[in-house]
Amino acid sequence: MENASLYKEEFLKDVLELPCPSCGSELSYSAKTQDINCGHCGYSKPLDQANDLVQEQCLDKAIKETACFEPHCLNKKIIDCNGCGAQLMIDETDVAVRCNFCGSEKVNETAIQKNLIQPQGVIPFQIDKEAATQKFREWIQKGWFKPNKLQRLAELGDVHGIYVPFWTYDAMTYTRWSGEAGHHYYETETYNDIEGKSQTREVKKTRWTRHSGDFEQFFDDILIVASKGMPHKIIRSIYPFQLGKAINYTNDLMVGWEAEIYSLNVEEGYKVADKQMDQELYAKASHALGGDEQRFLSVDSQKWNQTFKHIILPVWMCSYLYNDKTYYFAVNGQTGKINGTKPTSWFKVTALLIVIIAIIAGIIYAVNQN
Repeated sequence: MENASLYKEEFLKDVLELPCPSCGSELSYSAKTQDINCGHCGYSKPLDQANDLVQEQCLDKAIKETACFEPHCLNKKIIDCNGCGAQLMIDETDVAVRCNFCGSEKVNETAIQKNLIQPQGVIPFQIDKEAATQKFREWIQKGWFKPNKLQRLAELGDVHGIYVPFWTYDAMTYTRWSGEAGHHYYETETYNDIEGKSQTREVKKTRWTRHSGDFEQFFDDILIVASKGMPHKIIRSIYPFQLGKAINYTNDLMVGWEAEIYSLNVEEGYKVADKQMDQELYAKASHALGGDEQRFLSVDSQKWNQTFKHIILPVWMCSYLYNDKTYYFAVNGQTGKINGTKPTSWFKVTALLIVIIAIIAGIIYAVNQN
């Protein structure tokens, strides 16, 4: 029992609280006022806008270090709430700690420290919950194929702000490419129709020419979601973030907010970024080759000076219910950009198809009449 008590006391050292110097209540970051303040007495302090720690790190070095890293066991921990005295059971990886009895909120610094690579930068929330909810009300009205009753019947769930972990990657690349470009041209051809009469027609042909070339390209801040649990497709749809406005990471900004630690490590994240770079380089080589069509396009790329940053970005996540089915959307906590999934009115889709078919049929009929 004595060892357990000592272990709990040691663990409590890593639980961050922000008492108000004026009244003793808890401070937390406010997206509305964009400062750290006290909801009880109104005390506030501005954010430190320093960003000197948001620097590129060597990717190769980080991968070698993580290869030797042994993760801690994920055990349950019991901590005491200093607000009401209740005991709380949490995971070692829980960043946000909230007492279900009195609402007291803390940050478990151990969760952040258990990751080998610590966050360097963070973009604080600039869109508050009220603004995110209003974004949803405006967004749900848009879209021609949405059901007419969607706005009235959609049941909005809890809109919650989450600090999501990301990687950014830089790399210098050199690419050599070669291939054949086909350019279309037309020749007049003479033929006999079914009645034996001589007729002419234009025949499309392709002239192939071989080309090659090379180019250099620098990739800056390729953004990769570092959480395996987040819906990546929806998160990517609310890009871009203004990464140049990231400030030095501090646990103070996590108090009162949900947060995640990365589950996609730096090497796994780079593999995703590497594929994105290859796709962009291939597209650039294809554009350089040109032509009306292409064949035998070969692209060979080399990459070096790869660097990365680990940053935390603000996202509002929510689900809503429509006809007993759940749909999701996300709001960029910095810019307010919103995107997500919506139900489709198949009646409207069918009606559009009927209209299109009727137009095509009308054109064919008119051509035949002429």
